Amino acid sequence: MFDISTNLPSWFILLALVVGLVYGFSLYQKEDKIEKDWLKNLLFLIRACFVSFLCFLLLGPILNLYIQQKEKPILIIVQDASSSLQEQNNFDILNGLHQKAANEFQVFPFHFSDHLKEGLVKENKGLKTNYAAVFDEVESKFTGRNVAALVLATDGLYNMGENPTYKSNTTTIPIFPIAFGDTLQQQDLLIKNVQYNEVAFLGNDFPVEVLIAAHFCKNKVVELKLIDDDQLLHKEKLTLRTANFHQKISFKIYAKQKGLKKYKLQLSSLEGEKNKLNNTYEIFVDVLDSKHNILLLSNNTHPDIAAFKSVLSKHKHYNIESYKIEKFDGNIEKYNLVVLFGKAYNSEIIQKIKSSKVPLLFFVGAKTNINQFNTLQDALSINVKNSLQEVNAAENEHFSLFTISTALSNLLPKLPPIHTYFGNYQLTANSEVFLNQKIGKIVTKKPILFFQNSTNKKVGVFVGEGFWKWKLMEFSEQKQNNCFDELFLKTTQFLLLNDDKSKFRLKYKHKINANSPIIFEAELYNESYELVTKDDISLSIFDEKGKEYAFVFSKHNNSYQLNVSSFAVGDYTFEAQVYEKNLIRKGNFSVIPFQLEMLQTKANHQLLYNLAYQSGGALFYPDKIDLLYNKVKNSDRNQTIIHKKEKLQEMINIPWILFTLLILICTEWFIRRFNGLH
Repeated sequence: MFDISTNLPSWFILLALVVGLVYGFSLYQKEDKIEKDWLKNLLFLIRACFVSFLCFLLLGPILNLYIQQKEKPILIIVQDASSSLQEQNNFDILNGLHQKAANEFQVFPFHFSDHLKEGLVKENKGLKTNYAAVFDEVESKFTGRNVAALVLATDGLYNMGENPTYKSNTTTIPIFPIAFGDTLQQQDLLIKNVQYNEVAFLGNDFPVEVLIAAHFCKNKVVELKLIDDDQLLHKEKLTLRTANFHQKISFKIYAKQKGLKKYKLQLSSLEGEKNKLNNTYEIFVDVLDSKHNILLLSNNTHPDIAAFKSVLSKHKHYNIESYKIEKFDGNIEKYNLVVLFGKAYNSEIIQKIKSSKVPLLFFVGAKTNINQFNTLQDALSINVKNSLQEVNAAENEHFSLFTISTALSNLLPKLPPIHTYFGNYQLTANSEVFLNQKIGKIVTKKPILFFQNSTNKKVGVFVGEGFWKWKLMEFSEQKQNNCFDELFLKTTQFLLLNDDKSKFRLKYKHKINANSPIIFEAELYNESYELVTKDDISLSIFDEKGKEYAFVFSKHNNSYQLNVSSFAVGDYTFEAQVYEKNLIRKGNFSVIPFQLEMLQTKANHQLLYNLAYQSGGALFYPDKIDLLYNKVKNSDRNQTIIHKKEKLQEMINIPWILFTLLILICTEWFIRRFNGLH
């Protein structure tokens, strides 16, 4: 259907017709060379039509076309391509359903493991199963479309994402699961879970806890082995006394060599056991020899001490030893940092700390002996007047020893006041202040926190008591202590930092699951340990056969980032280098197989039934595909939708109209030429 409209009054159309008739009549009324009246009338009619229609086109008429489009119902077919279904031939079944439904439906085939992808696949190699991602993607792609059904071929097992029954409540699409897999529990022996520390320190023992599970293996005797390369570290026999057996086994491993260590836990397999992949579990432990020993000395208990200690205890590289000042008789030199609260009554302790080159962090509180403090270090001299005052913290914008986050910088002016000594403060020239005392609206030159970086030792001093309230205030407002932790961690890190430490640092994971992206982060520091990104950094990765893969870091804000995508399972070494500088970092990492899919092989058809029931669909088995197709075909949702579409187009732009005008004028010319008319 169509109609024609114009923006001008309708009588203009009649005028165009009159113009054409008048023009044709005036041209042919006195034409004597044409003897036949019918031929003269024909030529008159052709010329009148041509001129009338040409005038009509000059009115700018618009053609309104009404087009009807039929939309077939949509059938979505989703194939579970995870490795728990690697023995199931779901491709042929779903491909057959696709071919059968193609005439009746618009068919959209997909496969999934951790996320949804287009098309069906013949091999099921996915390492994860995430139903929630499937439902989210389907809703996003087909919202508002004429969807008849979603066919989901799977076994009901998932190990990622939300519980799919919650997601199916939100969908308006009926789900028709095809239930694959065996719901009967087979004989299976497996390492279900392993808990261990991913970081250990050289020369220490670290614990490992293994959860062993067994199904239908009653009275069987199995053996658990712990292997480091080819060396057997631990062996233990187990008697499986129940049909459904669970037992935790704990032992310790001695970290005798630094670097990334791979340990294999292996259970002996049983005769008739089908799934033997879950009998082996590999763990990776990064053995470090860079643990910092921190000595904390105090002569009383105080919330400030607990608050500071809580920050250090979160850092896996810090080993904190706390002593009463008067009871400590150890060797100062074995520590990397001494933290001192309060005062000492034994001048011998003070002399040891002063003569040592171990960095010192001094907290000056209400019970600190100021004369003793002035003697212990030469960075600050305080002449007190035996009274305390409330002060707030003000950041020194010119501080350059380290940088802080915007969040911490914004929080500092809001922190509650602390108590400091009232008096005269004299700082040495080689001291740098991070926080100044603010009294009212006046920022003074008196320090709260400052550092001295001399050739002999580093010294940090915090003048004030009651900073534990900073921690409570931040937590009450933000439900976390990131800024408080940052303040005292960066203070500690600066004091622990050796002067000869490399300015090139690299961050990466030593253990990466297969098919996961491998990400490197790099930081480059100048002589003041400020982050810079003016130089380029390259990275070369070498596999076990020596093949090299070359990359270049991208610059991002004040750091470098590199995503090298995923690598095959195996062990790799790498070398990162800053261009035109002798700054090199070497290391290694391992890509390990993702083992979640093998932890459970008993199909969960109850979950699939719940999905079908909640969404208005039905559950079918692989041998009932014809029944499934007929169910979907005969459902109320199998309806073709007719969409009416209006299309507007100016008639002067329609090619066939212009072609018709050309035919008319050419026909008239040919007849006139044939009859000797010029």
